[in-house]
Amino acid sequence: MTIIVFGATGFVGRNLVAALHEAGHEVIAVSASGGPVAGARAALAMDRLDALPPIPTDSVCFHVAAQRYDAAAFDMAQSDILTANVELTDQVYAFCARRGIKEVRLASSVAVYPAGLPVMDDARAIDLNAAPHSNEAFYAWSKRWGEIAAALYADRYGISTLCFRLSNPYGPMDSLDPKAAHVLPAFVMRALGPEPRFAMRGDPYVERDFIWVGDVVRVFLASLSWSGRSEAFNLCSGETVTLLDLARAILRGAGAEKPIDLETEFAPAAVRVRRSSAERIREAFNIDRFTDLDTGLAPTIAWYRSALSHA
Repeated sequence: MTIIVFGATGFVGRNLVAALHEAGHEVIAVSASGGPVAGARAALAMDRLDALPPIPTDSVCFHVAAQRYDAAAFDMAQSDILTANVELTDQVYAFCARRGIKEVRLASSVAVYPAGLPVMDDARAIDLNAAPHSNEAFYAWSKRWGEIAAALYADRYGISTLCFRLSNPYGPMDSLDPKAAHVLPAFVMRALGPEPRFAMRGDPYVERDFIWVGDVVRVFLASLSWSGRSEAFNLCSGETVTLLDLARAILRGAGAEKPIDLETEFAPAAVRVRRSSAERIREAFNIDRFTDLDTGLAPTIAWYRSALSHA
């Protein structure tokens, strides 16, 4: 099968391309730079899509491209995130419409859910009149637009989309820049770094759902056997862990005996606990359970240890 991966040079994208190649698929990698990606037959930049030779109409497009924020410039990056992610989605679907491609797999986010829900449940339709969490509203609306666009292109062009709402994927081949990294890879780099103590800032009792990238790509590959279906699923572990327990697990997995320094005073996070349901996706893809945190951390830490030693 011919697979076009948009966002192929990113964290999820590189893991996905590697898995698709190993499964025997022919992969075309698309990214902003057009740089080569291990496992892809060809690579091209987003602004060179028209140069792609004819491809089979039964090809499948994976849209895992997204604007990555820099934590140091989080506030000012919001407008760029909204603009870039909406434009990326429009480009992907316009390409599929022009080429007659009818199957898309979309990496959405649990950020699309309204703020304040005790459980983010994919068995219920999202109320678009209810605001998402204010701290991630620009990103959340860019992901909501992705799901709205999927419905529009299904109606107009017959393009079927499986939307996967990711929680917090982690694993090898993520960012090596601590300023741009999300919390788990940032913690891994801190654990492996030279500092004698592990400093935590903010609320250590925040609970989040982390899912190993190997499980993400496993579901993505399994979805290739589906066709003509437009549905949305949470792609999460269904379990939460506090950031404090996450730090402890990472230090344990890294074999780093560093004391954890907590701030003596901190304001509780605006959203301390975010839980997502995972029952529908486990049932749909016959998954008994997802990879537990300690098991997923082992290859993640090993990759970072190797990558940082060569950086």
